[in-house]
Amino acid sequence: MMGKLETKSFSLVEVLIFVSILSVFFVIAASMTITSIRNNEVNQHKILGTRYAEELLEWLKSEKEVDWKTFYNRVPTEPSSVSYCFNEGLNWNFSNDCGTSYTLDGIFRRWAVLQQYGSDQMKIAVTVQWREYGNTYSIPINTVFSVWE
Repeated sequence: MMGKLETKSFSLVEVLIFVSILSVFFVIAASMTITSIRNNEVNQHKILGTRYAEELLEWLKSEKEVDWKTFYNRVPTEPSSVSYCFNEGLNWNFSNDCGTSYTLDGIFRRWAVLQQYGSDQMKIAVTVQWREYGNTYSIPINTVFSVWE
């Protein structure tokens, strides 16, 4: 006597549950990948922004070393602080607000605020700013320059 041939198969409900679990896994993996890529891009821009801020600070140091009096007199006594934009390179461009244009490398804007601090010191605040994914990021560097004569 021949026995019945039994075939095992998955029911429709089992297949739907498996596909649902698998799709949730792929959605979570894709979301984590996108978040990781965005964080990587933001970190790359933080590194580049830090480089731009340090580049400006070094340029300001060299300007101070060339001629302290000329450097110091870039800030009028009233008001005792002044802002300079450095979006178009390293040259003295006076600006009250440095505008809203992000022209440095296409996404950055960079400025320095110089403030007289006594007769032989000056406070320097360098800022690089950019917008990314709906957020505004900035790299601030603050220091004091002194004359050593």
